[in-house]
Amino acid sequence: MRAAFKAFLYTLKENVMSIPLISIMLIFPIVLIFILGNALSGYFKQANIPKMDIIIVEDNFKPSIYDTILRYDKTFVKVFHAEVFASKSVALKKFSSSNKYVAVVMFKKRQRNNHSNYSPFGNFDIEITSKAGSQEAEFVKVYFNIFANYYKFIKSIYSPSDIPKSINFESAFSGHFPRALDYYAVTMVVMMALYGSFGGIAVIEEERRQNTLLRLFASPKSPYDIFIAKALAQMVFLYAQLCLIVIFSKYIYHANWGNNLILVFILLLVYSIFAILFGVFVALVVKNYMISNVIVSSAAIVFTFLAGGYMRVDLGNGFLGTLREFLPNYAVQSAFFSIIYNPADTRYSKNALLYLIFICLCIFIICALLIRKVKSWQFSG
Repeated sequence: MRAAFKAFLYTLKENVMSIPLISIMLIFPIVLIFILGNALSGYFKQANIPKMDIIIVEDNFKPSIYDTILRYDKTFVKVFHAEVFASKSVALKKFSSSNKYVAVVMFKKRQRNNHSNYSPFGNFDIEITSKAGSQEAEFVKVYFNIFANYYKFIKSIYSPSDIPKSINFESAFSGHFPRALDYYAVTMVVMMALYGSFGGIAVIEEERRQNTLLRLFASPKSPYDIFIAKALAQMVFLYAQLCLIVIFSKYIYHANWGNNLILVFILLLVYSIFAILFGVFVALVVKNYMISNVIVSSAAIVFTFLAGGYMRVDLGNGFLGTLREFLPNYAVQSAFFSIIYNPADTRYSKNALLYLIFICLCIFIICALLIRKVKSWQFSG
């Protein structure tokens, strides 16, 4: 236990004292967030988010909410392309058979009363069906939450004949979308965690490069305790850096991280564990320092691109679009945006946590099996 504790402190101290490592993992992302947040602010202001396909279900609504209000709303037209169905079952069947649609939005009429001031506007509930893991669906929920609340309020101050039929929600809605600075504060933190997998590689490869692996396996002390201690040190170092980036971008750059930083930090903790375990896994499988680094850096670039970390990309309904749904970084990134812009709905954040924990357990079990079968000579030379 004493040897493991010393290995933990030594690894942590070595990382903290490394100026190049601090520069790359801490200073670089902070500068990059500032540069991208300012350089691309015009693009985000003009584009907001890619136009999304949704299905609207109106069950015998007269007058039609879509025809009367939505199709004339500037924000709705800019953000959504809608297909209208009268049947919920037909709409859900089409939604489930295609990856084209982000969500199904169903307007459910409340029971009509005989009051002379009855109006369909404000007398409805909205039910949204979306696929698990859809970041875009969170924006759909935000829009229609504002829409429903607005009409529930406005019917109390207008008579039915005076309710405006063309409303511009853009001013209220715009605050629920990330600016360039907000967007890259999230995506760069997620990206740097992937690069933190280099720390996992170092758990194994640093011993080999310093010619201490043979002695470690030959010593009476358990080498596995040393590996675990070093991995914990790498995880603590990575997690501390990610938290510092979040805090700095929130309070210095005023990036929007929402009001639930505790949940953000919990997600970052599990994600940091995943990153280190991923690096250890690659090192154990590849058994070569240079190739391991190439694999991790390539994975970080590709995964970040697929998740939209560099810029928003439309991957369509093909293989890449399906692959993206299973990427851990996409799950974390989407969970962050859900926490920030739709804080009332914590389901996706919980699902992302469970997904990450499951992956971490699987990788840990595989690494435990691999490291017990490792022969010291396989890492020598």
